[in-house]
Amino acid sequence: MNTYESSAVHPTILLVEDEPILRELLTCALEDLGATVFPVGTAEEGRRLSLRQAFSLLLTDVRTPGPLNGLALAQELHDRQPATRIIVMSGYHDAASTTLPPGAVFLPKPWALDQLLAVIGDQLGKVKPPSVRPAA
Repeated sequence: MNTYESSAVHPTILLVEDEPILRELLTCALEDLGATVFPVGTAEEGRRLSLRQAFSLLLTDVRTPGPLNGLALAQELHDRQPATRIIVMSGYHDAASTTLPPGAVFLPKPWALDQLLAVIGDQLGKVKPPSVRPAA
C-alpha cells in the first residue's frame, strides 16, 4: 500500500464534501495513507479554514449547501494559496463545461476509490510547501 508519508511535505488535505458518508470514507482512506485531513460539509466552511491555514491539496465537490460552491472556493484558494493542488469532483458538471483554476484536475462522479487515490497521489507529487497569502 502506498502512503503519502514519503513525500517531502506531510500533506494536509482540505476535503469539502456535503455527503457525510462519502466525507467519512474519504477522510479514513486519506488518513490511512498518511495525510492530515480537514473534512467539512460546505465550501463556506472550507473558505473559513483556508483563511487560517495552508493546505497541500483541496479536494472539493462542486455542489455544496450555501452561497459558495466548490468551483468558487477552488478559484479563491488558488488565488490565495497558489501552491495548493486542487481536485474538483462532480456528478452534475463535466470537464468541458467547468472552468477550473490553472493546474486543477476535474474528476467526474461516480469514481472508483482507486481512481480517486491515483489522482490525489499524482497531484500530491506536484506539491510545494504550503503558504498562506493574507486575505485582501
